[in-house]
Amino acid sequence: MSNSLFVITGDDEYAIDHKARVIVDQTCPQEEQALGLETIAGDVNLVDEAVEVLQKVLGAIQTVGFFGGRKTVWLRDARMFSGSLPGTSDEVKKVVEVLKNLIKTGLPEGHVLVISGQKFDKRGAFMKVAKSEGEIVEFKLPEKEKEADQAAKDRVADTWKAIGLKPAGAGVMALFVQVVGGDTRRLMQETEKLATYKGAADRTVTVADIHAVVAPGRESISWSLADHTGHRKLGPALEVYRQLLFQGESPVALIFGLESRFRDLLVLKECHQRKWVRLEGNESYRKAVWSVDAEGEEWLDGLSRDPRKVHPYRTMLLLNQAAKYTLKELVLIQRQLAETHLQLVSSSLPSALALELMLIRVIGKPADKR
Repeated sequence: MSNSLFVITGDDEYAIDHKARVIVDQTCPQEEQALGLETIAGDVNLVDEAVEVLQKVLGAIQTVGFFGGRKTVWLRDARMFSGSLPGTSDEVKKVVEVLKNLIKTGLPEGHVLVISGQKFDKRGAFMKVAKSEGEIVEFKLPEKEKEADQAAKDRVADTWKAIGLKPAGAGVMALFVQVVGGDTRRLMQETEKLATYKGAADRTVTVADIHAVVAPGRESISWSLADHTGHRKLGPALEVYRQLLFQGESPVALIFGLESRFRDLLVLKECHQRKWVRLEGNESYRKAVWSVDAEGEEWLDGLSRDPRKVHPYRTMLLLNQAAKYTLKELVLIQRQLAETHLQLVSSSLPSALALELMLIRVIGKPADKR
């Protein structure tokens, strides 16, 4: 590498840190890092701390290395270039100005400066200098949910292929991402757990493997509540619900997820009864297939969310849940959820208890016993 300045930033914390580590290893081989690498933590929030960190960087980059003058300085998790405090303070700006001038003049021969951190302000003066004098690597996550979900699947697919893991079916990787969430670091950590669990002999990942060892992310735990409720599993639903309350989740936020889930189940139940959607395949892999007539096209086009745009595997899972309820039950549950939602925001009854009672009513009794 010919550059002496590398700036790695963006939205993806894991990708930023991983790329910075790769650059550090390329500019300073591991056998030389004990004496040729200086890592400085930049995850500070106070102005005085930011000034001290930047002064350490200035001192480190101007100190001669042990290996023929070669040296790499890594400012890791830097927070003073994000366009907010502490970087916007005058004291920090003065030290950043010194660093900019040093970069413009040229770092000492054989010295490399690597700066990594999230969401640096590209309009800031430092980034303008970095763009002209060094190399900037940016990892930007997609803003749209569908694109972010596909990006996460692509990252997992590349990683699994590299380490020899193979999904047993088309829906396995989609389930893995759904359970873990889109955070790259957690996806890589859970992939490592799966690889260790599978061992060297059998590298095929099944749905059962994911359920056995993969820890759900915070967001996917909320999905688990909706899934257990959709499958009419009262015990697991209450267990997940109480876990979410312990984590500080609001019952009002949780009921939004339940309302959304049962709205989807009601729509799919109606579509299935009208023969607009059906399940095809065998026990090892089934998927949803749409066959919509003119009436169905008009009906579905009028919905705020078109179920035909959902992944066929996901639709299959929701159809299995919808089969647990009659159409009459789903209509009644929609009304009960709306009433409970109103109760959560207007009643003196503790909201945690109100939603728990709702879960018991939804899951506990079929329609003919209500």
